[in-house]
Amino acid sequence: MSHREFCERFIASMSAGDFDALALMLHEDFVVHEAQGLPYAGDYHGIAGWKTLSKEVISTWAAFRLKPLEFLGETADTFVVRFAISGRSRKTNKPFDSSVLELWKFSGEFLREITPYYWDTHALALADAM
Repeated sequence: MSHREFCERFIASMSAGDFDALALMLHEDFVVHEAQGLPYAGDYHGIAGWKTLSKEVISTWAAFRLKPLEFLGETADTFVVRFAISGRSRKTNKPFDSSVLELWKFSGEFLREITPYYWDTHALALADAM
C-alpha cells in the first residue's frame, strides 16, 4: 500500500470515529506534535494521545473540517499532505479557514509521527481568543 492510500484509509477511519482501526495503523511509538500557538499545543503519544487530541480539537472547534487538498510527496518512510481546515470557535463563535501541511513519518507499515505545519496559527489563536 502506498503512503497516499494509507493516508486516505487513515482519514476515512478518523472521519468514521473508528479508533480501533486507527490503533492498528499506528506505530507503538506514535506521536503527533501540535504547534505551540494552538489551544491544544503539545505532543500526543499513541492511540490514547490521538483520542485526547481528537477530543481537544472537537471541544475547541465546532464544525471542524479537514479536507485533503494535495498529496505532495512520498519517500520510503515519509509522506507530505496539505489539508484545508476550517471551523468555528466554541468559545467565541468566530470562524477560521486555513490550511496545514503535514509531514507523516513511517516505520514499516505503521505511522510513527505526524508534524503539522500550519499556514496561520495566529488566525486560529485569534478565532479562539476572548
